Amino acid sequence: MLGEIASFRYGCTAAARDAGRYRLIRITDITATGALSESEVKYISCPEAEGYLLDKESVLVARTGATFGRTLYFDSDEPSVYASFLIEVSINKSVLLPRFYWHFAQSHWYWKQARRLVGNGGQQQFNANALRKIRVPVPPLSVQQQVVDILDRFDALTTSLTDGLPAEIEARRQQYEYYRDKLLSFPRKVA
Repeated sequence: MLGEIASFRYGCTAAARDAGRYRLIRITDITATGALSESEVKYISCPEAEGYLLDKESVLVARTGATFGRTLYFDSDEPSVYASFLIEVSINKSVLLPRFYWHFAQSHWYWKQARRLVGNGGQQQFNANALRKIRVPVPPLSVQQQVVDILDRFDALTTSLTDGLPAEIEARRQQYEYYRDKLLSFPRKVA
């Protein structure tokens, strides 16, 4: 269980601003695919924020509302802290690779457990006690790294298709129009 190989910490409570010393990662900043959103970025500058600074490879989990269970693998150099509705999962890296866990947290195996463990109430709560009970596959680190490498390649391919496909379609449309116009432009005979 995740509680056997990780510790958990809730984020800081501070008012988000349009400018500040640290980027504030909020639950709304984790996309449905577990990526960090770059829209509506907020910041904070309070002194207590330093206790919540994120390292590269940090893992954050949304703990409440419609976004409960969404998991972010933080891979940014921007000085950032995390808000109170997030849980930082400090994983024992000698047992489990954070990136491997992030991929697992995108799977239906994770979501099946998360939906079962979430507290029922006015607003769904997925707290550290629930997160501790998530069962995680833990193959040898070398196997975890191989899985990460393969899934990262698929993720990059999917992203490039999502980003590149509309551009490619537009290029083919322009090419079609160019050749259509060339094929349909006949030389005029002078009478």
